[in-house]
Amino acid sequence: MRSRVVYYSRTGATRLLAEALAARTVAESAEITCARYGTGLWGWFQAGRSSWRRDRPAITYDRADDTPDCLLVGSPVWSGVIAAPVRSYLSEISDFPERVGLFLTSEGPPPHPEAEAEIKTLLGRAPDALLAMRAEDVRAGRHMDEIDDFLRDLAMHAAIGS
Repeated sequence: MRSRVVYYSRTGATRLLAEALAARTVAESAEITCARYGTGLWGWFQAGRSSWRRDRPAITYDRADDTPDCLLVGSPVWSGVIAAPVRSYLSEISDFPERVGLFLTSEGPPPHPEAEAEIKTLLGRAPDALLAMRAEDVRAGRHMDEIDDFLRDLAMHAAIGS
Protein backbone atom coordinates (compact mmCIF):
# COMPACT_ATOMS: atom_id res chain seq x y z
CA MET A 1 0.00 0.00 0.00
CA ARG A 2 1.40 3.40 -1.01
CA SER A 3 0.78 6.18 1.51
CA ARG A 4 1.23 9.93 1.30
CA VAL A 5 1.36 12.44 4.15
CA VAL A 6 0.34 16.00 3.22
CA TYR A 7 0.33 18.71 5.87
CA TYR A 8 0.51 22.40 6.66
CA SER A 9 2.39 23.72 9.68
CA ARG A 10 2.88 27.37 10.59
CA THR A 11 4.65 26.86 13.93
CA GLY A 12 6.13 23.37 13.55
CA ALA A 13 3.90 21.13 15.71
CA THR A 14 1.96 19.65 12.79
CA ARG A 15 5.26 19.17 10.91
CA LEU A 16 6.68 17.13 13.81
CA LEU A 17 3.60 14.91 13.83
CA ALA A 18 3.69 14.55 10.03
CA GLU A 19 7.36 13.57 10.06
CA ALA A 20 6.71 10.94 12.72
CA LEU A 21 3.78 9.52 10.72
CA ALA A 22 5.77 9.50 7.47
CA ALA A 23 8.67 7.70 9.16
CA ARG A 24 6.35 5.20 10.82
CA THR A 25 4.44 4.38 7.63
CA VAL A 26 7.36 4.76 5.19
CA ALA A 27 5.19 7.28 3.34
CA GLU A 28 6.22 10.04 1.01
CA SER A 29 5.34 13.45 2.36
CA ALA A 30 4.55 16.90 1.05
CA GLU A 31 4.38 20.11 3.01
CA ILE A 32 1.79 22.66 1.96
CA THR A 33 3.23 26.16 1.89
CA CYS A 34 1.33 29.43 1.90
CA ALA A 35 3.07 32.79 1.73
CA ARG A 36 0.05 34.55 3.23
CA TYR A 37 0.74 33.77 6.90
CA GLY A 38 3.97 34.83 8.55
CA THR A 39 5.28 34.18 12.01
CA GLY A 40 4.56 36.28 15.04
CA LEU A 41 1.40 37.86 16.35
CA TRP A 42 0.30 39.40 13.04
CA GLY A 43 0.69 36.07 11.21
CA TRP A 44 -1.26 34.35 13.97
CA PHE A 45 -4.06 36.92 13.69
CA GLN A 46 -4.22 36.65 9.87
CA ALA A 47 -4.27 32.85 10.03
CA GLY A 48 -7.10 32.74 12.55
CA ARG A 49 -9.20 35.31 10.71
CA SER A 50 -8.65 33.58 7.39
CA SER A 51 -9.75 30.23 8.78
CA TRP A 52 -12.76 31.69 10.54
CA ARG A 53 -13.82 33.28 7.21
CA ARG A 54 -13.31 29.90 5.46
CA ASP A 55 -10.78 31.42 3.02
CA ARG A 56 -8.99 29.26 0.46
CA PRO A 57 -5.60 30.93 -0.05
CA ALA A 58 -3.13 30.13 -2.80
CA ILE A 59 -0.87 27.21 -1.82
CA THR A 60 2.02 25.20 -3.17
CA TYR A 61 3.13 21.63 -2.46
CA ASP A 62 4.83 18.75 -4.25
CA ARG A 63 2.07 17.16 -6.27
CA ALA A 64 2.11 13.40 -6.67
CA ASP A 65 1.93 11.86 -10.13
CA ASP A 66 -0.60 9.29 -9.00
CA THR A 67 -3.17 8.80 -6.26
CA PRO A 68 -1.89 6.96 -3.17
CA ASP A 69 -3.81 4.10 -1.56
CA CYS A 70 -3.87 6.00 1.71
CA LEU A 71 -3.75 9.76 2.28
CA LEU A 72 -2.89 11.25 5.69
CA VAL A 73 -3.72 14.96 5.94
CA GLY A 74 -2.39 17.14 8.74
CA SER A 75 -3.66 20.52 9.85
CA PRO A 76 -3.38 22.88 12.77
CA VAL A 77 -6.72 24.01 14.19
CA TRP A 78 -7.22 27.76 13.89
CA SER A 79 -10.29 29.46 15.34
CA GLY A 80 -11.83 26.03 15.89
CA VAL A 81 -11.56 24.92 12.23
CA ILE A 82 -8.90 23.50 9.94
CA ALA A 83 -6.15 25.79 8.69
CA ALA A 84 -7.07 27.71 5.54
CA PRO A 85 -4.18 26.22 3.48
CA VAL A 86 -5.45 22.69 4.23
CA ARG A 87 -8.95 23.77 3.21
CA SER A 88 -7.43 24.91 -0.11
CA TYR A 89 -5.63 21.58 -0.53
CA LEU A 90 -8.69 19.46 0.17
CA SER A 91 -10.79 21.63 -2.14
CA GLU A 92 -8.37 20.96 -5.01
CA ILE A 93 -8.69 17.17 -4.81
CA SER A 94 -11.36 15.70 -7.02
CA ASP A 95 -10.77 12.03 -6.25
CA PHE A 96 -9.77 10.95 -2.75
CA PRO A 97 -8.22 7.54 -2.16
CA GLU A 98 -10.24 4.86 -0.43
CA ARG A 99 -8.46 5.49 2.89
CA VAL A 100 -8.02 8.96 4.35
CA GLY A 101 -6.73 9.77 7.82
CA LEU A 102 -6.75 13.20 9.42
CA PHE A 103 -4.38 14.47 12.08
CA LEU A 104 -4.91 17.77 13.89
CA THR A 105 -2.79 19.82 16.26
CA SER A 106 -4.01 22.69 18.39
CA GLU A 107 -2.91 24.93 21.21
CA GLY A 108 -6.16 24.07 23.01
CA PRO A 109 -7.50 20.66 23.95
CA PRO A 110 -9.55 18.52 21.54
CA PRO A 111 -12.27 17.80 20.52
CA HIS A 112 -12.74 20.07 17.53
CA PRO A 113 -16.28 19.41 16.29
CA GLU A 114 -16.28 22.25 13.73
CA ALA A 115 -12.97 21.10 12.24
CA GLU A 116 -14.22 17.51 12.03
CA ALA A 117 -17.52 18.62 10.44
CA GLU A 118 -15.65 20.69 7.85
CA ILE A 119 -13.42 17.75 6.99
CA LYS A 120 -16.49 15.56 6.46
CA THR A 121 -17.92 18.17 4.11
CA LEU A 122 -14.68 18.56 2.12
CA LEU A 123 -14.08 14.80 1.89
CA GLY A 124 -17.72 13.97 1.27
CA ARG A 125 -17.50 11.50 4.18
CA ALA A 126 -15.88 11.06 7.58
CA PRO A 127 -12.14 10.35 7.63
CA ASP A 128 -11.26 6.71 8.29
CA ALA A 129 -9.14 7.69 11.29
CA LEU A 130 -8.72 10.87 13.29
CA LEU A 131 -5.84 11.95 15.53
CA ALA A 132 -6.20 15.22 17.48
CA MET A 133 -3.31 16.30 19.68
CA ARG A 134 -2.29 19.29 21.71
CA ALA A 135 0.68 21.02 20.09
CA GLU A 136 2.56 21.08 23.40
CA ASP A 137 2.29 17.27 23.67
CA VAL A 138 3.68 16.85 20.16
CA ARG A 139 6.56 19.25 20.87
CA ALA A 140 7.31 17.34 24.09
CA GLY A 141 7.42 14.02 22.22
CA ARG A 142 4.27 12.64 23.82
CA HIS A 143 2.67 11.44 20.59
CA MET A 144 3.98 7.98 19.76
CA ASP A 145 1.21 6.02 21.52
CA GLU A 146 -1.41 8.19 19.83
CA ILE A 147 0.25 7.58 16.45
CA ASP A 148 0.05 3.83 17.06
CA ASP A 149 -3.66 4.09 17.90
CA PHE A 150 -4.31 6.28 14.84
CA LEU A 151 -2.55 3.85 12.49
CA ARG A 152 -4.35 0.92 14.12
CA ASP A 153 -7.70 2.67 13.48
CA LEU A 154 -6.71 3.25 9.86
CA ALA A 155 -5.66 -0.39 9.45
CA MET A 156 -8.88 -1.56 11.11
CA HIS A 157 -10.87 0.45 8.59
CA ALA A 158 -8.85 -1.09 5.76
CA ALA A 159 -9.53 -4.59 7.06
CA ILE A 160 -13.26 -3.92 7.43
CA GLY A 161 -13.48 -2.16 4.07
CA SER A 162 -11.75 -5.03 2.21
